[in-house]
Amino acid sequence: MDAETYLKSGGFDKSLISIELLKGISPDAIRRIEQRCAWKFHSKGAVILNQDDDSHEVLFVRCGRLRVVQFTSTGREIGFAEITPGGHVGEMAAIDGGPRSASVIAVTDTVTASLPGQDFLVLLRETPPLALNLLKAMARAIRGTNVRVHDLRSLTAAGRIVHELLRLAGRGRTSGNLGRIKLQPAPTQSEIAASAGTTRETVARTLGELEKRKLVARGSRSLELLDIEGLEDFMEDDAQAG
Repeated sequence: MDAETYLKSGGFDKSLISIELLKGISPDAIRRIEQRCAWKFHSKGAVILNQDDDSHEVLFVRCGRLRVVQFTSTGREIGFAEITPGGHVGEMAAIDGGPRSASVIAVTDTVTASLPGQDFLVLLRETPPLALNLLKAMARAIRGTNVRVHDLRSLTAAGRIVHELLRLAGRGRTSGNLGRIKLQPAPTQSEIAASAGTTRETVARTLGELEKRKLVARGSRSLELLDIEGLEDFMEDDAQAG
């Protein structure tokens, strides 16, 4: 069910049972959290949180997708993470009381549950499973940042673009489709550029080159990766050349 249908269906299930951060917490405690949350629908492209804002609520994603981004002085978007159903965002400002470190944009129509920062801090003090889950989430984020820094240093823009395509393909991999994977709907060139730390024009040129090599095929609303192993070889060669 898409976010708008979910929100407009009337009497929809305001449940946080699927939120990863709340795993291990008792059902009664989760119900109390649900009652403290403000539930909101965000249309695709909406800016949900702004960098440097003083808001401190924590958002749980019930359905849809969010992207965490920063903007350079020239206005170029740099993507840091994508938050999918069951995920959360905003905990850093809630913990230290500081301004938002990044902006959050709705990639698709999205429904979130917003918990006030003070309530989140009380839960952290009173609920050991939540504190442990948060530590694990932060450890994953730090590992992801380390990988990203390594990629930025060792890969050219073209290599980073291929790396992003392979990351997206990883979601759809099964034992039977290791050779080719279709991304549908396809990520936009702007989305790829933001995640790869480059420009939309560079993405367009790189995709054109990958098409010539018969590594990808572009459709009107899809992008098919025709040769996963070939793309991995492309990225390895790029790293060695860099």
